[in-house]
Amino acid sequence: MATVFGTAGEDLIKSGAGDRLENFGLHDKIEINNREFHVHTGALIENRKVISEVFEKGMFLISREYQIDLRTERRQISYEFLNEVTERFHQSVMEELAALYLIEEKLERYRHPKSHYHLGVLFLKRNLFREAIKQFKVALEQDNTFNQAYLGLGISYLKSRQFYSALETFRQALAQGDKYPDFLNYFGLTYLFLEDYDHATSLFKESARINPNYVEAQFNMGVALYKSALEGAKDASAVAVPARVSIYLKQVRDLSKYRVPHWQREFNSLLELLKENNHTQIIPQLENFQLRLVDLAADRYKIYEFYLRFLFGGNEFSLETIRKYEEFFYQNEEEQGQYPDFWNNLGTFNLVKSRGLYLKAMSEFEKALTLAPQFEDARLNLERTRSHEKGFLILLRAILK
Repeated sequence: MATVFGTAGEDLIKSGAGDRLENFGLHDKIEINNREFHVHTGALIENRKVISEVFEKGMFLISREYQIDLRTERRQISYEFLNEVTERFHQSVMEELAALYLIEEKLERYRHPKSHYHLGVLFLKRNLFREAIKQFKVALEQDNTFNQAYLGLGISYLKSRQFYSALETFRQALAQGDKYPDFLNYFGLTYLFLEDYDHATSLFKESARINPNYVEAQFNMGVALYKSALEGAKDASAVAVPARVSIYLKQVRDLSKYRVPHWQREFNSLLELLKENNHTQIIPQLENFQLRLVDLAADRYKIYEFYLRFLFGGNEFSLETIRKYEEFFYQNEEEQGQYPDFWNNLGTFNLVKSRGLYLKAMSEFEKALTLAPQFEDARLNLERTRSHEKGFLILLRAILK
């Protein structure tokens, strides 16, 4: 499925080069269901990170980063270690992408709206809008009261700039009684892109009224007032960017989820652009940025990925793979610890982890018997463990489904 076009790694590493991404370039092509994805991965020594980017037909889809513990002094850097980490991360990005399509294929045989919704979220996170739309639609066909699936479908249409489809989807969600601040914000954003400023402003105001700390809605309202002023102006050059656009953009920038270097650079670049008052440059940049801020289940998508790969991923989850997901279940424990979902998800994860340890225990009993075939204790332990293996797996699948 994957073809390596070239690894610009070994010779460059041995020569001591490698401060920039291209010096550790790994490039694979993956063909899935008549789709062709290109995955580029490289190490940035100065930033102590490995970055992997996925493209389709030259269009950027996603970027993934992995922080590495690396000493700053060049003479102490192990390029063999760096190359190994880069290769491993590169492979993991490709495996995750391929796993989604394998899950999609297997999920077609099941009526399980929650899993279709989870898969839709994972496709959406990778900007694979066509696949996301399909999964959210299937979830709604199986359960037409599934509010989160309406939200996911509307967001998929919104981010792919299918604004009329997004509007109709959000209207259906509203009929289901969905009036959460994020829903109202995205509904308002859809009206804003359709240049219905009155409806947009009304929805942003309602979103901010319900949650006064929802600065994204306040920012969007500022943009709505700005665009409305431009539309009604005889001389656009006389219109200044409203101060509230910059004020709330800075407040969005200061949210914890955006306190990472690449987001901070983008926020600061946009803030500088706003000072120039060049509307023809500002408006498209603002619009692109507004769509980039649209997100769904931002803090849970890796948890959804874990569940789906365990249930429908095909191969048995190794203990090493399970442990890679552990940090995502403990993420933001101080903030999330007050919510029952946090503890329910953590409990489920630990059951899956127990399954991994269960299999590891069986392999160790088997190893003992390989070394000593007459070792009665090991034989009995293995038999007892095997006799409960199926029941344990049934329990896990029942809980996850």
